Amino acid sequence: MDYPIAEQPQPRKRRRRPIWLSVVAAVLVLAFWGGLVYAGFYYTKEYIDRSLREVEETNALQIQTLERRLAVMHSEMEAIEQALKETDKTLSKSDLTQKALNERIEALDDQLKRLERSLNVLKEAPDAGS
Repeated sequence: MDYPIAEQPQPRKRRRRPIWLSVVAAVLVLAFWGGLVYAGFYYTKEYIDRSLREVEETNALQIQTLERRLAVMHSEMEAIEQALKETDKTLSKSDLTQKALNERIEALDDQLKRLERSLNVLKEAPDAGS
């Protein structure tokens, strides 16, 4: 049997890729990374917008609660103001009543003094006649 003589492998020739294939690959990689960046910004924007809407809704509810409390406090303040006006009227009437009472007391005091003088005169009169 004849064995073939081993041929020595010939060095491979470097096959060069066509330039358009490299350009297409670079464009695809750039498009992929651009898509990832865009998706990241889009997701972040949506997340921030959603968070802002939630904060606005929460603030709106809190503002409504505060407005209701403010309305209740306003009505209570009006009631207190009305009560103070009534108290002021009562005090004014009380003040007038107090003045009238003081005048009446002074009049009665004068009358009492006259009666005491008359009584003293009457007490002294029988002594003078005896």
